[in-house]
Amino acid sequence: SPESTRSSMFSWFTLPLQMTADEEVRAIGLDGWSLLEFYRFNRRVLCLIAPPCLIVLGPINWWVAKPNQDWLGKLDIANMVSSPEFVWVHAGFVWFVVLATTMVLYQANQEFLERRFTWLQSIPEPQATTVLLENVPKELRSDEALKNYFQGPNGIFMRDSDIVRSAYVVRRTKALRAAYESLTETQKAWALATHRRDGAEAVPMDVLEALHSQLKEESEEVRIEQEAVSKGVDAMDLKICAPSGFVTFSSSVWQRLALQERFRADRMELVASFPPDPEDVVYESLMDNVVRSFTWSVLGWLCLLGVFFFWSPLVVFTSSLTTLTTIRESVPLADQLLNATAKVFPWFPGFLEGVLATAALRFFLAMLPTILFYIIRTFFPVKAKSMAQFRLSRWYFAFLLIFVLLVTTLGRGLVVTAMAVASDPKEVIRVLATWLPQASHFYFSYMIFGWNTLAWELIRFPILSRYWWYRVFHKSRTDEAKKQSEPEDEASFGLGARMGMAALMSSISLVFCTCSPLILIFSIAYFCIGRITYGYLLVYAEERKPDLGGLFWVEAVRQVFFILVLYILLMTGVLAGQSQTYQSYPAALAFGAFLPLYGMYYRITSFEWETLPLEQLAAAIHAREVSEIEELKVKQPYRQPECCKDILNDPALGAY
Repeated sequence: SPESTRSSMFSWFTLPLQMTADEEVRAIGLDGWSLLEFYRFNRRVLCLIAPPCLIVLGPINWWVAKPNQDWLGKLDIANMVSSPEFVWVHAGFVWFVVLATTMVLYQANQEFLERRFTWLQSIPEPQATTVLLENVPKELRSDEALKNYFQGPNGIFMRDSDIVRSAYVVRRTKALRAAYESLTETQKAWALATHRRDGAEAVPMDVLEALHSQLKEESEEVRIEQEAVSKGVDAMDLKICAPSGFVTFSSSVWQRLALQERFRADRMELVASFPPDPEDVVYESLMDNVVRSFTWSVLGWLCLLGVFFFWSPLVVFTSSLTTLTTIRESVPLADQLLNATAKVFPWFPGFLEGVLATAALRFFLAMLPTILFYIIRTFFPVKAKSMAQFRLSRWYFAFLLIFVLLVTTLGRGLVVTAMAVASDPKEVIRVLATWLPQASHFYFSYMIFGWNTLAWELIRFPILSRYWWYRVFHKSRTDEAKKQSEPEDEASFGLGARMGMAALMSSISLVFCTCSPLILIFSIAYFCIGRITYGYLLVYAEERKPDLGGLFWVEAVRQVFFILVLYILLMTGVLAGQSQTYQSYPAALAFGAFLPLYGMYYRITSFEWETLPLEQLAAAIHAREVSEIEELKVKQPYRQPECCKDILNDPALGAY
């Protein structure tokens, strides 16, 4: 978090507004910036399309609405009487929404590309000069053998000079890992016992002596296990040496060459890829071979399918239990209170209906990130913790899109809907056009409920609870209590869940922007609140996370294009329904918006973003050589934490 910031009652509001985009990237990395930029992107798009939609489409929908509708219903296209003249206006607005959204997206993506290239140029060593090798052959599974494979007269690059700085084969360290985790827990207990706040009662001497003795014993156990692992690596013991490793070169040029080459005829051997951040590597995922990883991945896909098919009826059943009709029938007292309240406030039953439906859906979906994250970390071979978040953002958005945006369609039955669409692909347009516009009022409540969710997240209640737990019950000092209470739950409050939820809200906003223009007001408020909330949390409150270099933005761009596809299909069906035929000219005009959508998709995806152009790579290498700033070379080497000797240099062993 940035230093030299003055704290006040309204710092959570003022500080995010004062920070520039460059300062955001320096403070939270390109992935954190991607979340904030996605909120800014949605705010810009909605502010651009909201005035025309509200000024033009709102009065049109009101003017041609069916009789006996409430004032909200008169603003929806679902209640519009068939009117050929005004249908053409809606068809033109489909083009307007698609063009406006893609143009703003193009500008935002250009800014991302500039920041992506800057990020690639400033990647610190050893990540900037290292390659990750998977499926390493048995004869190369030692540090020395892997190093000699690339350099020396017999090396594959045929260079006598030292082009390889280091090589590291991943170790299987089951016993060492257990000893290391036990030592870490003891060190945590020692810190809690010795870092108590002023005035707190001191920990009894016998407890300190027991902890100190335990630290010595466990440190010695770790040292013995480390020596055993080192001997196993020197002897190429396959029980210890895993089929993965890291090779750090002397220059980024050699790394780039290694990433582009195929080393053996068997494509499954010595597969080279760009490595994750040294502090973010999931070494457990690198210990399995290809067959075992594939088997676990298949099990993971089966689990995801199981969650999908079992979650759908559960959500629909729970939503049915929380309807106002069910509550009236089950609780007579509630029925009497609602009838009495409706006489004074006629709008209250409808408001309560929306709140109950939204709250029930939110409650069940709150558990979804934890379930998906567990499946991803357990079954899928993710090489980095941040990659698990990236996968979560993709799958969480997919599940939210189905269970929230398409919840009315699923209400008639997932299997029934799927069979109808499979028998007649045009059925998907009719289903969307029939059910989604009728549910716009539900999404009003859902969007407004999102404001409360953002405000609750800003409080950081789980972190606050743990902080006071350590302050009150462990008598810890302020700094120690804060250290022990961090970080937040990575499943529910990680970048993956937050990006997935932001993409869902973007979907609701764009899909209903012309069906029910009033939702744009609630959506703009949501993205403004979210920008301030996460601008404060990511930059000033939470710890900085390892960075993937903007992969979340790339995924968000794909999701926006998918949202626009869904929007065009919806409006095509709605306009065709107004003309009672799928061959209506306004519907064809709306469907034609796929042409500019595809053109902009092709344009945006044509830019190279994964690697630096060679000219910029050479300039970056020269800048590293002449730069006097050494902060780019302070990252730790690629080595499992339990294998590092530094853990044995605990000051507590000599301080007591």
